[in-house]
Amino acid sequence: MKTKSIFKTLLTGTAILTFATLISSCKKNDVDESGSANLKVVNAAPNSSAQSFFLANNTVVDGGLDFGDATAYIAANSGNNLEAQFRNAGTTTAYGTGKFDLDNGHYYTVYLAGDGQNSRVKLFEDDLSAPPSGQAKVKFIHLSDAAPANIDIKNGAGENLAVNLARDNSSAYLNVAPGILRLQVTATGSPTSIANFDLSAFTAGKIYTVYVTGSTTANINVTQIVHN
Repeated sequence: MKTKSIFKTLLTGTAILTFATLISSCKKNDVDESGSANLKVVNAAPNSSAQSFFLANNTVVDGGLDFGDATAYIAANSGNNLEAQFRNAGTTTAYGTGKFDLDNGHYYTVYLAGDGQNSRVKLFEDDLSAPPSGQAKVKFIHLSDAAPANIDIKNGAGENLAVNLARDNSSAYLNVAPGILRLQVTATGSPTSIANFDLSAFTAGKIYTVYVTGSTTANINVTQIVHN
């Protein structure tokens, strides 16, 4: 009987420890106090007012972030289940919220996308390894509610740069020659262009993201940001 009692106690202790570990792993704003991540903040919501950005209840950007604006990389809390919140500048009103994990020393870009009930916060990790000599590196992100749910991005010659890119997703990185890049955005598999764009000249050695926005077919647009 004594042995059974000890065994029962051990099982009970193990269950409590497992439960405590589970609770800890699900903890909101589980900040890693030993390090930080690098976070670029982008307002990609076409109809938003100027925004502030908060992470784990700490101010990261204090207002002034208009549509199309992108910050430099900012040292931010790393950790798990970190609550991210874009707010209309000067208010406590949340325009969009999200939750994500950030690893120490890694580079990320967080985007405010969409409008109204479609507003959302999306995080993508950035690869800052250098492109091949004489080339630039770019990835594409689909954040438009007005464009089809899946799009192809082509160059001016109609060659695919990103295929079947789903909304709120990123393409792989692509190496491109320096210079101006003409883009076409189409529904996946369609030869008909929704919109055409000439992007600013790409520079050898630089790393870019081009993201697609637009809450109506009349304001579908692409924006180019540089990461290094």
